[in-house]
Amino acid sequence: MARIGQLRLGGSLVGLAALMSGISYSFPVPARSAEDKAPAASGSAETCAALEGRQVGSAVIDKAEFLAVGTATSPYGQKAATEICKVSARVSAGPDSEIKIRVWLPANWNGKMYGVGGGGFSGSLVIDGIALTDPVNKGYASVATDAGHDHSDKVIWALNHPEKIADFGHRANHLGAVAAKAILNQYYGAPAKRSYFHGCSNGGRDALMLAQRYPGDYDGIIVGAPANRWTALMSSFRRNEQVVRLSPGVDTLGPKLGLVHDAVMKQCDALDGARDGLIGNPNQCRFNPAVLQCKSNATSTASCLSKPEVAAFRGIYQGTRTRDGKLIMAGYSPGSEYQWSSWFTKPDGPAPGMGRDFFRFMVYNDPKWDENSFVLDRDYPRAKRDTGPLVDATDTDLRPFLRSGGKLLMYHGWDDAAIPARNSIDYFGAARRTAGSRADQMRLFMVPGMAHCGGGNGPGSLDTLGALETWVENGTAPEQLVATKYENEIQAKLGQPTKVLKTHPACPWPKTPHYRSGPVEDASSFVCR
Repeated sequence: MARIGQLRLGGSLVGLAALMSGISYSFPVPARSAEDKAPAASGSAETCAALEGRQVGSAVIDKAEFLAVGTATSPYGQKAATEICKVSARVSAGPDSEIKIRVWLPANWNGKMYGVGGGGFSGSLVIDGIALTDPVNKGYASVATDAGHDHSDKVIWALNHPEKIADFGHRANHLGAVAAKAILNQYYGAPAKRSYFHGCSNGGRDALMLAQRYPGDYDGIIVGAPANRWTALMSSFRRNEQVVRLSPGVDTLGPKLGLVHDAVMKQCDALDGARDGLIGNPNQCRFNPAVLQCKSNATSTASCLSKPEVAAFRGIYQGTRTRDGKLIMAGYSPGSEYQWSSWFTKPDGPAPGMGRDFFRFMVYNDPKWDENSFVLDRDYPRAKRDTGPLVDATDTDLRPFLRSGGKLLMYHGWDDAAIPARNSIDYFGAARRTAGSRADQMRLFMVPGMAHCGGGNGPGSLDTLGALETWVENGTAPEQLVATKYENEIQAKLGQPTKVLKTHPACPWPKTPHYRSGPVEDASSFVCR
């Protein structure tokens, strides 16, 4: 669901940050024990071609394409650094279910499997070349799925198709993992010794769904900015559109976002000891937009807020609540205002459109459902009752996954204007309480200045896969992640060289970064406490 690049997914602009969240960066390869060594490199054009037309496990293989070193793997200049067998296959959960998967099998296989989640209403298959080239070049056999439906700008695929909603909701990535393991076992003659999954946004919901419902699929799971409370999030998208609609068809709050953001930063930037344009812990920022309210009878100007504008900002910070005050979805963090126009203050923003399509095609099965008829206290309970069991990843009991030795690494950007950062904090806290003695098998890293799955005013690129591998394979839990801001974020995500502008620590919650001494552009100048 991120807004970088120009991929239109699920009726909204969903960019590379969310769908490319699985791309890893350079990291040291953990040492292996003698019994945990990767199998010898294998595979050839002949063995790849021999897969085509076969049924392997539950998967029917439609195509097996051999890619030589140097073959282009995406439209963005990425190339194969090793020989690759690219397998296209189909699996099914029953009538009205067809899940397309793609499994990339590198000749330099490291003995591990890597899965990537989707974004918006789509799976990751639409950009598998972009998302999987880097991990495949590093030796991971990798898998992407279409989430059970062809990519479409509209969610019309869900209309009167509950089985397709179930595939999107939880089955596609599970069946994709099962099929991929069978295919790579057939190709290499050995099973994967480790398996990892990474998803952000809807992909983060995918990731939590795997941990909750299919605890044996992956050894380690990376959960970025999860849209796990899907029905609540879509309901909040519709409610937020109502809150900011002060003038029909006008982005009333958009021109005021800079004013409010500057006031927030003036009050809260230095709470972590450094005035560096980043708020270390926005939960400590007690900003009241009423400080900007226009004096007495003055009308709204560029330098002040009208009373309705103050109420709108306050409503966004406080979150989506029912009439009796029950919190449905957390509010957005102080400091994230500069991102709001990209998501929900504009009348044609992606968030309101996603909420509309969700209710039209997934809840009411009515393409003519009037978005202006939305009533939170009526429509959210209906969505939660009818669609929630298929799409909500809200179960906080991860003990089956943890008992199998699984490790869960979560991260969320404080400046996220798509999915409120506090949603992850709430889920993480509840899951840790349920986990009991196994709570230390989970970590949450909150990233100052990071927007939705990346980008933002602060550093937003993290080596989560390297940290997770070290944790799973060596038993060393990450005590800090270093977030990096690059001159060109897209090039960085594509694994292409670009200049480092700034680094900043992401601390394991509830620890947050505090300035110690030194340049504020350097992560080593901060300490987690």
